[in-house]
Amino acid sequence: MRLRKYKKDDAIEIVKWIKTEREKALWSANRYKNFPVTPEDINTEYENTAKVCNFYPMTLTDGNKIVGHIILRNPTEDKSIFRFGYVIVSSSIRGKGYGKTLLLEAIRYAKGKLGAKKITLGVFMENESAVKCYEAVGFKIVDVGKETFKFKDEKWSFAEMEYQY
Repeated sequence: MRLRKYKKDDAIEIVKWIKTEREKALWSANRYKNFPVTPEDINTEYENTAKVCNFYPMTLTDGNKIVGHIILRNPTEDKSIFRFGYVIVSSSIRGKGYGKTLLLEAIRYAKGKLGAKKITLGVFMENESAVKCYEAVGFKIVDVGKETFKFKDEKWSFAEMEYQY
């Protein structure tokens, strides 16, 4: 498997993996207002984000097949802290280790190519499979926010995680 730079056409495949409004909310914290999310939505979001911070959208491939996606962004000027987001793997292969591979490759890229000293991410505690995946590669929960995110009649708590070197 190989982690490579995101291409705009990757969004055509990525949007197929977001099957429900709940999945969209868990994945994006409703940064995308419409469901279903379109490739244009993703590309516009990425173009806008690239204007305000160092931004590295990445795609995991297995041969010629797109199997995962993640973004790395650097909110600090010194480029020492990176934040992962929009982590997703193909819905047809979830639970088979691709998420761990995606994260490990992104960690290796952030540390090796970008010089990251610290890597963080946020996750809803209700996204139990994501929390377990993050923990399996070395992320630890450092804070659970007191505020909640509302999705329909549910209230989700938000956890901040850091990669432990």
